[in-house]
Amino acid sequence: MDRTLILKMIFVLGFLVTLVLSFFYSIMLIVPLLIGIFVFSCFFTLKQLAELTWFMLAIASFFGSILSIPGLESLFLYRLLLPVQITLFLLTWDDWSWMSKRTRTMLLFLVGWLASALITIIWTEYQGIAFRNVYFMIEAIYLLFTAIYYLKADKKIEWLVTITSGVMAVNIGIGLYEINTGLHLSKSGLTDVIGNAQFLPSGIFFNPNDLASFLALFLPITLVYMQSRTIIGSLYKGLLVIGAVYIIIETQSRIAFVLILVILFLLLLRYSWRWGALALLCIPFVLQLPGMQDTINQVNQTYTDKTNSTDLRLDITNYTWQTAKESYFMGVGPGNVQIELAKYFPAEEQNNDGAVSVHNFLLEVLANYGLLSLLFLLAFLFYLFYRSWRYWLENKEKKVKYLIPLLITLAFPFIAFASSTTLEKSYIWISFGIVLAILNQYDKRMETKDETI
Repeated sequence: MDRTLILKMIFVLGFLVTLVLSFFYSIMLIVPLLIGIFVFSCFFTLKQLAELTWFMLAIASFFGSILSIPGLESLFLYRLLLPVQITLFLLTWDDWSWMSKRTRTMLLFLVGWLASALITIIWTEYQGIAFRNVYFMIEAIYLLFTAIYYLKADKKIEWLVTITSGVMAVNIGIGLYEINTGLHLSKSGLTDVIGNAQFLPSGIFFNPNDLASFLALFLPITLVYMQSRTIIGSLYKGLLVIGAVYIIIETQSRIAFVLILVILFLLLLRYSWRWGALALLCIPFVLQLPGMQDTINQVNQTYTDKTNSTDLRLDITNYTWQTAKESYFMGVGPGNVQIELAKYFPAEEQNNDGAVSVHNFLLEVLANYGLLSLLFLLAFLFYLFYRSWRYWLENKEKKVKYLIPLLITLAFPFIAFASSTTLEKSYIWISFGIVLAILNQYDKRMETKDETI
């Protein structure tokens, strides 16, 4: 028998054996992963492998611990890919020519945000929590930075968005299953919940608000950037819209519901004012359709039956502001305000770590890292808003895609209220990374044009 064929058979059999053994010895699952990376490296250049790994990292970030090694839930695909991707990035990164001057300024604001947060570690009470929190800051900045690097063309954004649309479809499917059965994935925070909350959807995320925020952020990007020149493609997009809006309604996320309706209407109005006007005129007729009464009742309950939740968030906001003032606006240290808040709330209102989520990212930054850090973050957000506004004004007579950066930038403050822990939500930073990549492409074209004049 041919020696090459024998080696191939040994390789395949060895791969299958380690895969089977991983069901009994979880740590063995790392072996097939390493073999897979080795095989990929034989077919791709190091630079191509780094780019491919980043796309895999971005998609794996949406799934979190769901893609974990059985028995070792802390070791999930995203965490395994991250050090690999960082290594490949450092080995293949060349220079700064791919980044515009304006994008560098925005990233410098984020570096200032991080640096001023690091200073507060000096006086923080809980050092371990502080370093964990800072890690997520670094990770968020890395996702933004590398998104700009790897999404240098619209084609790359279209690839990422097309794959992300599949993640959205999976979430919609899981959400429909949860709504009808009351059963959830093992990683969901609703697993042991009883009563009406049991039938809220959370998809592959921990809670309903995160699912609603993910759909609200990525649905408009998908509608604009995913190519659909066929009837099937257009139908797929239509089903995504219907499914996403329905799931958001069922999550009872008040902010995400208003946000997605406003975004969809603005996109439709920008695409064609006639279609926008027609949509408004059709609303009374749609509300009379069979089955719509249940949906109307659900929306009504979302805004009228959450008095306790609203009161709780107001209390959290007041105590967070009080904590910020007591620290003389210098911050209590990264991640420490969540522990400080636990002193004011009973155990049933705390999370599994004995902390309380702020549900207001800007206020959380002020209380954790101090006023200086907040000013750096606000400078980044305001400059990003300005660049998005200019991008739309300079191209508003053209395609609807020029409105996307402005919509996502305006959506961020609202998403920061809806989500419990914005810093740890990688999908939020990836959506921001897409916006920065779009603006960086445009700025580079303008810089090149100015140089040739």
